[in-house]
Amino acid sequence: MLLLTGLDHITDEELRRFKYFAVTEFKIARSTLNTADRTELADQLIQSAGAASAVVKAISIFQKLNYMGIANALEEKKKEAESKYMTNTKKRGTQKVESRSKAEKCSVASATCSDKVFKEPSATGVCPQAKPQKKQMVAEQEAIREDLQRDPLAVMVLKAINPFECETQEGRQEIFHATVATETDFFFVKVLNAQFKDKFIPKRTIKISNYLWHSNFMEVTSFSVVVDAESNHEVRVPDNIIKKAGKTPKINKLRTQPCGTIVNGLFKVQKITEQEDRVLYGIHDGTGTMEVLVLGTQSKPKCEEGDKIRLTFFEVSKNGEKIQLKSGPCSFFKVIKAAKPKTEMKSVE
Repeated sequence: MLLLTGLDHITDEELRRFKYFAVTEFKIARSTLNTADRTELADQLIQSAGAASAVVKAISIFQKLNYMGIANALEEKKKEAESKYMTNTKKRGTQKVESRSKAEKCSVASATCSDKVFKEPSATGVCPQAKPQKKQMVAEQEAIREDLQRDPLAVMVLKAINPFECETQEGRQEIFHATVATETDFFFVKVLNAQFKDKFIPKRTIKISNYLWHSNFMEVTSFSVVVDAESNHEVRVPDNIIKKAGKTPKINKLRTQPCGTIVNGLFKVQKITEQEDRVLYGIHDGTGTMEVLVLGTQSKPKCEEGDKIRLTFFEVSKNGEKIQLKSGPCSFFKVIKAAKPKTEMKSVE
């Protein structure tokens, strides 16, 4: 919205000049930018640099062009958005810290109180007598400012895909995605260091610390710590959670999810629309149909109607009033070819 605010307030000639600088600033092909309208341009800038970085770079271009009115207005709106985000982050983080601290106290205060250390937005079944220590709260609040969670979290690995290359804020690097679970829930993990792959072995219990917690997924970076859990700290994940984690969400359910929700799943393709830098797939199941937008080089795999596509780390997005799934810089896309029918053997007499 911030990018569109800036782009909507410049003329067509000013937009053409903006695109000239964007080629170098964002490292996007000139042919791709030249044909983009304002909405498509904003989307391309975000795909190239990430939302926050794209706004900063756009402001820099406006300043170079001496469009100071737009640059200053965009800078002010950016600060307002950051302030609002930090306020919400601190509130959300405080809930997580209090819940985690209570859960840790429960294991000491009562043998019957289970260690539910990770439940968003708050842990359930914790002991009411557990109170967080003041010093711990102060230290944790400092970490919350950057969404950094220092305390180790024990999880069982359910699944991990092979590493692949993609563009991140640190440049092009190998990453992979995983699904892990506690005793009460499962969640997705984006691992920005392929060297951790040997730790993410299915059914293994590991402890992760110094990770970033986003609204609906964990991010493990090169600064995170991932170690095997001690034998007496193994996480026992109920079968219903394991089953739920491996299930492809139904399309009618996806339509009700907020934008930004991370989606993994296997979907059947019924329609394909190819463009120069993107492919639009129509997917369907017993509950309805939906579109999947795959941007950039991820549109390379050949796919035909009837094939299935496995989506990893796609996001629920909006195209006008239409809900769709859209690829991001760290999404993974795989085509699974449909089995060809066996040719009937004719008997020869």
